[in-house]
Amino acid sequence: MNTEKKLSGEVSIIGDKSISHRSIIFGSLSEGVSKYSNVLISGDTLATIEIFRSLGVNIEIVEQNSVIIHGVGLEGLSKSENALNAKNSGTTARLLTGLLARQNFASELVGSTQLTKRPMGRIVNLLKDYGSNIESDNGFLPIRFEAMASSFNSINTIVPSAQVKSALIIAALYHQEPTVITEDIPTRDHTERMLTYMGVGLVRMGGSITVPPNQIIKPCSYRIPSDISSSAFLIAIGILSSERIVLKEVLINERRIGFLKILKRMNANIVIDNIREVGNEVVGDIEVSKSDLVATKIEPEEIPDVIDEIPILTFLASQAEGKTTLRGAEELRIKESDRLEAMKKFFQSLNGNIEMHPDGYDITGKQDLDVGVISTEDDHRISMTALVANITLGKKILPDNIQCIDDSYPSFFNDINKIGGEIIE
Repeated sequence: MNTEKKLSGEVSIIGDKSISHRSIIFGSLSEGVSKYSNVLISGDTLATIEIFRSLGVNIEIVEQNSVIIHGVGLEGLSKSENALNAKNSGTTARLLTGLLARQNFASELVGSTQLTKRPMGRIVNLLKDYGSNIESDNGFLPIRFEAMASSFNSINTIVPSAQVKSALIIAALYHQEPTVITEDIPTRDHTERMLTYMGVGLVRMGGSITVPPNQIIKPCSYRIPSDISSSAFLIAIGILSSERIVLKEVLINERRIGFLKILKRMNANIVIDNIREVGNEVVGDIEVSKSDLVATKIEPEEIPDVIDEIPILTFLASQAEGKTTLRGAEELRIKESDRLEAMKKFFQSLNGNIEMHPDGYDITGKQDLDVGVISTEDDHRISMTALVANITLGKKILPDNIQCIDDSYPSFFNDINKIGGEIIE
């Protein structure tokens, strides 16, 4: 490992991607003007912005990473003359499937070649069961939506993931009766938190969420917290090779800090200060420094809270003493890439070792990885993981695609420079 130079600094990372998407969606559906600052303006969120512009919403990108959204209300969207393109964004496609399924006009949702490989059947089939007239390509994009009447079948169902839950909550905003949605394992709750903050009277009891009928979304304005999933890459650098890195105003929603909990168990030096609430979400300043990591066992019930961080967590596990095991992560096989397979290839490319299972892996550290080129499958999180390995190991480990990083973290290289990171090319 490259220990000659210890990295340090303070960084304010761009806004959380999940909350940025939802701000655009609910700002567009609100009854008035909303202004959000520190919005992630990336390939994924621009896809959401362009779709709502096509549906008749005036969205202005102003100053640096701020947006002003002139909401049209739940009933104010208008038919687009063209297909709605979610590009590479799975969040855009899944959440807007719930919205488009309940409109009084027809539409078509399409996406990139990468996105058309990601399954949409779980959402499509549930919405069809509850009254929507939808056609898809065997559960994949493109999806065609027929115009719906003003009255819909309500939903009472168990959901398998946060995106499915959010899609159904959005659809339920158009129902004439209360809708009950239940989850067996708690998942990200940004949709519920934001709608509550914007005046929608959601009721949460245990694992069930009730969406009352005839709701109005009120406009709001606030600064979006820094993205914890993007922060994970600088946290990894800090743990492996820093004196002190501080990440300011980071989202620390309970459903998003599984990465931090696992790292603490692995003996990482992590401190969270200045904890407070912003827009019904909890934020704090995260300080990390060089740590001697030890292996751990990652249980299936932990996976929903760490699903986006598993690529970088896998690299960290390769630098921890002992054998780390991970199970219950089959969802990773249907992300931007098959991330389990991608991490297998990652270590094979660097002459490392990882024992794969259908839903996870075993990996033993510390591994002295070789130089090599990583096949990213155009997946932003695999690309950034490769660059973190490059910086922390001081070796020429390079991804085959860095452009895909713009999907979620366009300021990645600027933030690396702020802490003194150097990529060996």
